[in-house]
Formats: sequence, C-alpha cells, structure tokens
Amino acid sequence: MTDLWVWGLLAPASVAVGLWVWQRMHPVSFWYLVGFPLRMLMIYGTWRSVASGCGLSRRKRRWRWTFPGLGG
Repeated sequence: MTDLWVWGLLAPASVAVGLWVWQRMHPVSFWYLVGFPLRMLMIYGTWRSVASGCGLSRRKRRWRWTFPGLGG
C-alpha cells in the first residue's frame, strides 16, 4: 500500500518538474505542444459566458415569424 502512495506522489511531481524544465529550456516548443492547446481549450470552454457577458451573443429565436424574401 505504501508503494501506491509513493508512486501516487512521485509520478505527478516528476511530471510537473519535467514540464517546468521543458518550459524553461525550450519555451517555443512547450508553447506549441502544451501551452497553446491548453489555452485554446480554456477559451473554448469559457467563450459562451464571456460572449454573453460582453453582449456579443444573442439567443436564437425558436420560431421565425417572417417569410423568406419579405423584409422585416
């Protein structure tokens, strides 16, 4: 059971240190392979609330009461 605790603490710590060293040694490759995809997912995940807070989005109307070809 103690081996599980050791591996459970040692593995994430070594991954974190490895990512930190990679970011310090090669920042451009780290950005392209780790930073940009994470940033893209964060923006994609929060875009709806950001857009509605800024007034950039509108709710779609469920029923459209106009006829195609007519103004209004």
